[in-house]
Amino acid sequence: MNLKFVAVIATVLGLCSCQVNTVVTLDVGQNGAGVVTVNMIADSEVLAKAPNLADDLRFDDATTAGWVVTRPNKTVDGGLQVSLTHTFDNAEQAGALLTQLSGEFGPFKQMSLTRSGKDTDSTFKLDGSLQADGGLSAFADARLLNTIGGAPFAENLRQADLDLGKAMTIDFVAILPGVIERTTGIDTENTVTWRVPLDGSEQSVLTTSRNTAVKATVARLVANVFKFLLFAWLLFIAVIILRVAYKRRVASRTPSE
Repeated sequence: MNLKFVAVIATVLGLCSCQVNTVVTLDVGQNGAGVVTVNMIADSEVLAKAPNLADDLRFDDATTAGWVVTRPNKTVDGGLQVSLTHTFDNAEQAGALLTQLSGEFGPFKQMSLTRSGKDTDSTFKLDGSLQADGGLSAFADARLLNTIGGAPFAENLRQADLDLGKAMTIDFVAILPGVIERTTGIDTENTVTWRVPLDGSEQSVLTTSRNTAVKATVARLVANVFKFLLFAWLLFIAVIILRVAYKRRVASRTPSE
């Protein structure tokens, strides 16, 4: 299942002034399992000039491949939104899902996710590149391009003095466990974001994160236990001291025989 919001993209290329935004999110848990989400939004101009767009979209290949599709729905500003999600059980499956979203020409190339180390101290490595070369070919196969007439759409784009990057955007977001040690993207805590280049250039996604969250949680738990024991011991000592002081005071007040 390639990332082909084809009906919308074709409309964008024909209308030129419209905009389609896509966000692909890779959300990885501490054990390497997680979910891939694809969220695609066409603005109100697209829907205004193609009112039957929601009925024309087909995602049979996606559902057959195991993706859960949220059917097209209107956005607050009058656009159209479609979401697809697919869970994965391990890092290897995550890489395979990203590969499903890409054809021969991109935009996700040689994507892989690996996890090494122990449960209490593991390292995640995301590798691959973002590249959409071949223009429309990156989002539709040759047979489909021949059907919809890819060349005329591309010609309309050139005549309008627009490039593919101005008609649409694709962002890739990776949420990895632990602390990001290095990345080629924009790092916000454990979330890294890249903008997929649509001019044929290549963007590396090489990123590593180290997850010691479980170990840190255990350490905090042990520390809290020691704090409680220390407090209990100090309280016990204080009680003993008070009892001894009280007995001495009572003894000093008792007349000797």
